[in-house]
Amino acid sequence: MLHIILLILKIIGFLLLGILALILLLLFIVLLSPLVYRAKFSFDDGLDSMEGSVRFSWLMHLISGELVYHEGNLTWHIRTAWKRYDNSDDSNIKEAHKSTKDKKENTVKERTVIEKKPEQKTEEKTKYEKVTDETADRSSFFERLYVRWKSFLEKIEYTFSKFYDKIKSLKRKKERLNAFLQNKSHQNAFHRTVKETKRLLTFLKPKKASVDLEFGFSDPAHTGYALAGISLIYPVIGEYTEVRPDFDQKVLKIYADVKGRIRLVYGLVFAWNMIWDKNVRTTYRHIRKFRW
Repeated sequence: MLHIILLILKIIGFLLLGILALILLLLFIVLLSPLVYRAKFSFDDGLDSMEGSVRFSWLMHLISGELVYHEGNLTWHIRTAWKRYDNSDDSNIKEAHKSTKDKKENTVKERTVIEKKPEQKTEEKTKYEKVTDETADRSSFFERLYVRWKSFLEKIEYTFSKFYDKIKSLKRKKERLNAFLQNKSHQNAFHRTVKETKRLLTFLKPKKASVDLEFGFSDPAHTGYALAGISLIYPVIGEYTEVRPDFDQKVLKIYADVKGRIRLVYGLVFAWNMIWDKNVRTTYRHIRKFRW
C-alpha cells in the first residue's frame, strides 16, 4: 500500500515538474520571440501625398498584422492564429451612425419651440430698488469719495500682500527643489536611469533603416535653425539618414523605410535593473511624497 502511495506521489511530482517546465518554456518563448516590424512613410509637400504602412509579426507569425494609410484612408487587418480582424465593415458602421445622427437632428428641430416668457418684477425687488435709490440720494459727495478711496487702498494692500506671499512661496519651492536635486541618492538614481535608458534604446535600435529628408522654409534663417537642431541628433541617426536642406524654396519631402526587431526581454531587463536599484526605489518614494 505504501509503495502505491509513493508511486502516485512520484507521478504527481513528475506531472507538476512537467507543467512547470512547460510554463517556463512558454515564458521563455514569449520573452525571446522577436516582434518583427517594417514601417514605411512618405510625404511630398502636402497631406494628400502622405502615405504609410506598418507590418508586424510575433511568435513565428502566430500574431501578425498590417496597417496601411493611402489616399486619406486607413485600412488594417490583424490575424491571431486562425482568427482575422479588419476594418472592412467600418464604412457601413459610419454610414449607419451618420443616418441615425441626421434623424436625431431632424427630430430635435421639429420639436424645437421658441417660447418667450414675460419679465416679471417681484415686490421684494421693487422695495430693494426704492431703498437703494433713497440711500444714494442721502449720501453726500464726500462720503462716496471716502468710500472709494478706502476701497482703493484696501485693494492695493491686498495686492502687495498677495504678491509678497507668492514670493515667499516661490522661495520655499526653490529651496525644496534644490534640496531634492542635490540629494546624492537622487543624483545616483538619475544617472542609473540615463544609463539603462541608453542601453534600452540600443537594443531597440532598428536593424535596417533608410531615411531621406529634404526640407526648406520661406526664410533661409529658419532653415538654418532647423538644420542646427537636426545636427544635435545627427550623430545618432546619421548612419541611415540623409538630410538635404533647401535654402531657396519652401519644401518638405520625407521618405522612411525602417525594419527592426523588438523582444519583451529588453523591457524586462530594464524594469529589473531599475526596481532592484536602491537609489531608484528611494527616489521614487520621495517623488510620490514630494509636495510643493
